[in-house]
Amino acid sequence: MFWFGLLFFAGITSSLAMGTPWMGFMQDEYGMKRERAAWSFGALVLLLGLPTVFFYNQGVFGEYDYWAGTVSLVIFALAESILFSWIFGIDRGWHEITSGAEMKVPRIYRYIIKYVTPAFLFVVFIGSVFSPLGGDWGAALSSLFSGSGWPLDNGSLISQLMNTGLREQIAAATDVVQKTELEDRFFFISASRALLGAVFLSLGILVYKARSNMKKEENGGLRP
Repeated sequence: MFWFGLLFFAGITSSLAMGTPWMGFMQDEYGMKRERAAWSFGALVLLLGLPTVFFYNQGVFGEYDYWAGTVSLVIFALAESILFSWIFGIDRGWHEITSGAEMKVPRIYRYIIKYVTPAFLFVVFIGSVFSPLGGDWGAALSSLFSGSGWPLDNGSLISQLMNTGLREQIAAATDVVQKTELEDRFFFISASRALLGAVFLSLGILVYKARSNMKKEENGGLRP
C-alpha cells in the first residue's frame, strides 16, 4: 500500500512538473495570469485524460501510449539532436554545455552528439517504420530482391498507421458481437488519433503565433 501510494504521488508531482513549461509559455507569450494558465493546463489534461478512462477497453490508452510514449520520443529526440548540433550549431552548443561546468566533459561527446546520436536515432526510427514481418530482416531483404516486395510486420509504424492488424481481425471475424467490438475499437482508435493530432496542431499554432508576435515586437523595436 505504501509503495503504490508513493508511486501515485511520484506520478502526480511529475505531471505537475510537466505543466510548468505550458504555464510559463502562456504567461510569457500570451500574458495569462498564473491561475488562469494553471486552469488551462488542467482543462487540457482533462480533455486528453477522460477518453483513456471511459474508453480504455476500446484501446484509447494504448493508442496514446504508442504515439505519445513510444513514437514521439524517438521523433522528437531525433529532431532535438539535429536542431541542437546542426541548426543551433555544435560549437555554440558545446560552449553552452561546458561554460561554467565544474566537471570537464570529454571532447568525444562533441562528436557523439553531432554524429552518433542523430545517426542512431535515425536508424531506430527507420527500423520502426519498415519493421519486417517477424523481425526477420534477412528474409525481408531476400523477398525484396526477388520481386515479392517488402513484407511489413503489423507492429511496424506504417502498419500501425494503417491499422493493418485491426483491419485483418475485422475481416476474419465471424462472430457478430466480436466484429462489432472490433469495429468500435477501430472507431475509437481513429478518434483518439484525431484528438491527439488536433491538440498537436493547436500547440503548433500557438507557438507559431507567439513567434510571429515576437518578430513583430523585434521589428517594432528596431524602427526609429
